[in-house]
Amino acid sequence: MNFRQKQLFLFSILFLGYATYAYSRKSVSLTLPVLLSSGILDKTGAGAIASAQNLAYAISKFIGGVLSDKLSPRLLFSAGLLLSGLSCLLFSFSSALPMFVLLWFMNGFAQGAGWPSCAKLLKKWFSPSQFGTFWSTLSASSNLSGALSPMLTAFIISYTDWRSSIAFSGVCSLIMSIVGFCTINDQPPINEISLEEKVKNVTEKETSKESTKYTSKDLLKSPFLWLIAGSYMSVFAAKTAAVDWSQLYLMEDRQFSQLRASSFVSSLESGGFFGGILAGYLTDILMKKYEGRMQGSPRILAAIIFMGGVAASLYAFVNFVTLDSSQVFVTVLGMVLGGCLYGPIAIYGILAAESYPAAVSGTAHAYVALSANIGAMLAGLPFSYVAQLYGWSASFVFIFLMVSFTVVIMVLLKDLKPKVEKQE
Repeated sequence: MNFRQKQLFLFSILFLGYATYAYSRKSVSLTLPVLLSSGILDKTGAGAIASAQNLAYAISKFIGGVLSDKLSPRLLFSAGLLLSGLSCLLFSFSSALPMFVLLWFMNGFAQGAGWPSCAKLLKKWFSPSQFGTFWSTLSASSNLSGALSPMLTAFIISYTDWRSSIAFSGVCSLIMSIVGFCTINDQPPINEISLEEKVKNVTEKETSKESTKYTSKDLLKSPFLWLIAGSYMSVFAAKTAAVDWSQLYLMEDRQFSQLRASSFVSSLESGGFFGGILAGYLTDILMKKYEGRMQGSPRILAAIIFMGGVAASLYAFVNFVTLDSSQVFVTVLGMVLGGCLYGPIAIYGILAAESYPAAVSGTAHAYVALSANIGAMLAGLPFSYVAQLYGWSASFVFIFLMVSFTVVIMVLLKDLKPKVEKQE
């Protein structure tokens, strides 16, 4: 194979592998309607399982980022899939809530190995002019997985049971673990690395020397970082609630069939696929038009538009979706909500990485990623507890109010400078 073919082959393995990570991550939440209706779990137990996974995922993202600099990315990528697959298989044979929580904590911990290893391999194998395209396309693999997995899960359950559905996701993870370990190369052939890549390495070293004077404490004194972190937490809570709980809400409160409710989740992920791409395109236009002409980052304007779309879509979801609603309306609403959710998720990550010096940009991204995972945890046990007391509608109304408040704050603080200043 020539170098281009080697790049595409590696990318295809990463794409399938990361899609499998996403399938494993959602395999239990997609079976929750059956687990709840059969009495195996109640809403509080379901929330405990979700929060355990999100907590472990938040922790392992930090650990995975550190390990990706010290271990073979191939080993890290494959080990995460192996552990994820084992947790799914063991879950499918378990029946007690404490074991469910423990195993899904294990699954969340394994998930943290996925993206850091993918990012490391992309940086090594692709030049700067290719990097953004392949990065965004690879991240979209989770949306593709999210769109297909609800239908696949419903199909498997209709012919077998919930245990077989989760076990199948585990087998897929184990297979991709073996494939990844046997086919991924950590480094491209040294004689095939492009001149552009070599120049990038020199530039990164020079920039790193200039920015080492900044510390993580300086980052925490940046109001802009706090704005991004808080907004990221809000939208990630909304995304997690929509993806994990909307199916149950539609089935229990609106009496949708499992197939129809799962199709809404698929439409969320389908919309998210296009929302992330649209966010990048729109923010590039705004940067060209307004950079240097406004105090804050022009990307914030796009984030405000998307967040407003999230609030409007959540309001429509709670107030206008009924059993009599047309399937076209429900599907379109799901796609709009998904697009508006994944748009700001992409924007906040870009803002955190690009707004600070090179030596602390990774730390800045880690801070906002931690905030996002706190949002995901809020959409776990606390969300299900509110649903247990007051119903699913009340939980989604709470998310709507939180997102609406975030939009107001972002409008008021849109002129904050995305910079960190050295505190003497």
